[in-house]
Formats: sequence, structure tokens, C-alpha cells
Amino acid sequence: MRVPDVPTPLPQPLEDIWPAGRPIIRCHNIALGATEFNTSNDSRRFGPVTSHGAIVPTLYGADLVKGALSESVFHDVPIRSKGRGIQRKALVPVMRSTTIPKRDLRLVKLHGDGLKRLGVTHAELIETSARQYPRTAAWGQALYDPGDYDGLVWRSRQFNDSYAVMLWGDRVKRRKDIDVDDANPPLSLYLGAGFDEVQQLADDCLITVVG
Repeated sequence: MRVPDVPTPLPQPLEDIWPAGRPIIRCHNIALGATEFNTSNDSRRFGPVTSHGAIVPTLYGADLVKGALSESVFHDVPIRSKGRGIQRKALVPVMRSTTIPKRDLRLVKLHGDGLKRLGVTHAELIETSARQYPRTAAWGQALYDPGDYDGLVWRSRQFNDSYAVMLWGDRVKRRKDIDVDDANPPLSLYLGAGFDEVQQLADDCLITVVG
């Protein structure tokens, strides 16, 4: 399915407030801190986004552990194929962290009436494959450019019970706007309780963890 062009002019998006205190759960490489934004220019669904020629740092997360795992370590596992699985060794450099917003975050609503407002469907914007990322990234840039929002929120493609969120690092500041959840310290996904979460979701989805 081809992603439609960004309409001109772009309608004013609907706003979704992620309230202060509502956790954001993320899975990330151990090279990044729990609240550290990613400066990579890798092609993603809504990025990279640029400002004045520079890459805008981003932080991806979800409201549920299963959502965060599904959008990261299980992201590339196909829905239908024989031998669906992941390599346990791929979990070695991955942490699961919980961050807490210290203020309300103003997000572009990319679900429900928020999509209808923009004249695009969930299937067109969220369900498309990585081949369409250059076109979905154009939507990310268009939604960033007005300067009115802290990020985006949508129903996770990989686990639609969960909301996925992306924050822009030039508008959301570490320590000032988001901080580590001291009650839920970062967990390795390779060992212990973090791996137990991975294994439970794998069992629920009939995915094999190899190794």
C-alpha cells in the first residue's frame, strides 16, 4: 500500500496529551542512557526529521512493556512463517527502561479521529512496510515543522493494545522534562526479570527465543 502525499495545506492536527507522571517504556541499546535521545539518521517510520540541516534526536517508547518489546526486539518477526524466532544473543546489548514525564507532553494524535482529521488511514500511515518509510518520514517532517508539538503518538503496529510514542529531543529535555523512574530501574533483556518479560511475550505469540 502506498502512503499518500502530505496534503497541502496540512490540516491543524488534533492534540493528544500524555500527562505528567504517565510512564514511557522504551527498549534501547546499552550505549544510550534511559532518558538519552537517539541521534541516528537511520530511516524509520517517522524519521529522520531535520531542523536547520541537523538531525532532530528522538526517543521512542510505549505505554506498555509488551508494546515496547513488540516495537523493538520483536519488530522484524513476521506474522506468518515457519520457525518464527529471535536470537537470544541479540538481546545482550538491549535494556528496558522506564521514564517519567515531568510535565504534560503535547503530542500529535495519529489514531482515531486524529487520523481522520489528516485524511489518512491507520493502514496507510502505520501498517505499511519499511519500503514506505521515506514517505511516512515526510509525514513526520510535516508534523514536526509547525513547532507546536513535543512528538507523535499512535497505536502500535506490532501490538495494538499499546500506544507508541516518539518524542523530539529539541522540544523535550532530559532531566527537565523527562526523568528516570526510580521505582522501575533499567533491566537487561538478556538476563533475569527482563528476559522473563521477553520470554513471556514470545510464548504468548508462539515465537521461539533461540539460544
